Amino acid sequence: MKNFLTALLIVAGLVTASLVGATVKLYTATAEDYASEVESQDIAKLRARDKAIKKATKEAGVYLKTYSRSVNNELTDDEVTAITSNSWQLVGEPKFTRSVKQLSDETSIIVWTATVEVNVDDAEVQSWLKRDDKEKSTIIAQTHEAQKSFDENERTIEDLRERYNRATSQTERDKIRQQMNQADRDFLANQKLEEALKLDYAKDYHGAIRLNTEAIELKPDWSWPYNNRGVAYYELSQYERAIQDYTKAIQLEPNYAMAYNNRGVAYQDLQHYERAIQDYAKAIQLEPNYAAAYNNRGVAYRHLNQHEQAIQDYTKAIQLEPNDTDAYINRGVAYDDIGQHERAIADATKAIELNPNLAEAYLLRAAVYTLTDNINRAILDATKAIELNPNLAIAYQFRGLCYQQLGDEAKAQADFARAKQLGYSG
Repeated sequence: MKNFLTALLIVAGLVTASLVGATVKLYTATAEDYASEVESQDIAKLRARDKAIKKATKEAGVYLKTYSRSVNNELTDDEVTAITSNSWQLVGEPKFTRSVKQLSDETSIIVWTATVEVNVDDAEVQSWLKRDDKEKSTIIAQTHEAQKSFDENERTIEDLRERYNRATSQTERDKIRQQMNQADRDFLANQKLEEALKLDYAKDYHGAIRLNTEAIELKPDWSWPYNNRGVAYYELSQYERAIQDYTKAIQLEPNYAMAYNNRGVAYQDLQHYERAIQDYAKAIQLEPNYAAAYNNRGVAYRHLNQHEQAIQDYTKAIQLEPNDTDAYINRGVAYDDIGQHERAIADATKAIELNPNLAEAYLLRAAVYTLTDNINRAILDATKAIELNPNLAIAYQFRGLCYQQLGDEAKAQADFARAKQLGYSG
């Protein structure tokens, strides 16, 4: 059973249980933006549309937060924002109204008001719970940076408008007008990036690559679309191309901790563990509280059989993120590697407490139970994993091995047959 433990955690396509009673809810919101005589009216309309969508999704977030609490899986504010920002669907076309506002005898602006209807499906809560902690962390960070970029662009535009109104020469106005045009291009680049994030969220990685490339064309010196395109390449297992994009992001922004962490993950998948550790260390140097980088470095250390260092990093990740089930599971595997089975069971149990629907944790605990001759308890945990995911082939294979150890050949063969039927070939 010992070698089966690692295979168990690598091969299994593990998901959590589904929730019932999902509902699509409609949210309506209105927002406005304006443009002076020197600004693009089309961009002003898009800005109004974006603000209205963000208002609608914020309202949807309040509902999803309450809904998640009602199904005993309360989400953090960051998780709710990530879900609503990336899963909304526009219903029909935005409705625009136009009005002219006179600021002075000589100055007027055109105000655009956008009204949107947006659908948000609370089934996205169950979709979110099925994602692993690493994926969630990436989505949250990307969503946060997209919003940060949007806010910075808003501040830039307001500053340019004020400067233009105070300008005393045509030369100064022409210069500011050029800066406004660039700010508009930056806004459009951010639009492409946000659309790419929605496609990433929906696992349409080819579409995400296309939109991130369009964002790069609009703003070539921006590190974010390079990083995000790297993520999409990584998800398509194109690790070398991902590394190229992460490296470009780092060249543009040398203190980009996430790009270092992401490049480390790609190196790790290519089994370049020493290079991965160097990138994780750099990410940690830049952001000492970067829990994911500690967890990832622990994985790299474990691949190098440096189990004590791995455990130290997993422990640090847990200190920084006490609800990180991945770190508990990884530390449990590392404890098992050095024969500390009780600690491995304790970490698997803690992961189950944090997420009772986490099949991976049940399988880890089941595998360790077999190493302590607790076959019956292993069968119970494997059965629970199967209840959570009836199509989990490796769980049937594992339970079959347990039944075989107990001499129950009939049940063992039934589980082996089911595992094979589901595609198990290990």
